[in-house]
Amino acid sequence: MKQLRHTIQHHNLHMQAPVRLSHINLYHCDTPTSDVFPGHPYAKLIFVQKGSGQLHYENYHISFQTGTLILMNPERQKFSIQIDENPTDIVILGIEYLYFIQNENIFEQPYVIRQCPSDLYSFFISQIVTEVQTQSLSFEDVCNHYMELLLIFLQRDTHINCTSFMEDKSSQDCQNIKDYLDEHYAENITLDTLSEESGMNKYYLVHSFTKKYIRSPISYLNEKRIDESKKLLENTDYSIAEISKLIGFSSQSYFSQAFKKKTLMTPNEYRRSVKKM
Repeated sequence: MKQLRHTIQHHNLHMQAPVRLSHINLYHCDTPTSDVFPGHPYAKLIFVQKGSGQLHYENYHISFQTGTLILMNPERQKFSIQIDENPTDIVILGIEYLYFIQNENIFEQPYVIRQCPSDLYSFFISQIVTEVQTQSLSFEDVCNHYMELLLIFLQRDTHINCTSFMEDKSSQDCQNIKDYLDEHYAENITLDTLSEESGMNKYYLVHSFTKKYIRSPISYLNEKRIDESKKLLENTDYSIAEISKLIGFSSQSYFSQAFKKKTLMTPNEYRRSVKKM
């Protein structure tokens, strides 16, 4: 007799915060029409159960048909849906604390899956709709579980990854990262370093930091190093190579290139200009 035993590990979708359904919008239309949907600060998963039409968002115009799945990251911009074929049934899931990622980037435009990889997607969404309509005991918990299953299969079957966030914690995390860069700028720092120090997913880390400080963490780090190099150029006789090493640049040439990009002068030109003053 053979026996197989596996201990189940609990990973919570590899996310830092528990994602949850904020709302479920069941959209049914019997006649051609166009409706506007308000923007909200949560991710949206839009599934076309039946029908066809277009989704309009900023400069993007997306055609859809039965079986189309559209992913939208948190955005306060409104969008509209124009219906061509009737009747049309669309399910919109609003998911809090969630970002969709592709190729290590949080995409800004809607992501379209023309045909879902399997019938499981339609099944999970149909079950969510049934739970909402019947509202049996603990139906909201059941809806959340089906949503989590949907996200798991989405990550299995596509190049899309999911990450989570919490706004208040994210803001403090970004401040902590900035403080860390201010103190450790002379060290060898990478995104992996910052991710390990902060405990944040590095893709969401870049997105959050850039949103808060209008520059990426590495851009901020380089600017900090350039600012510190100016002090050394003004007040010491260290060589350019020595300064480059002291402020954390990997090479003198990279330092000179970064310095000129920011100041429009080479380090030596800057030093000479300061001494003339």
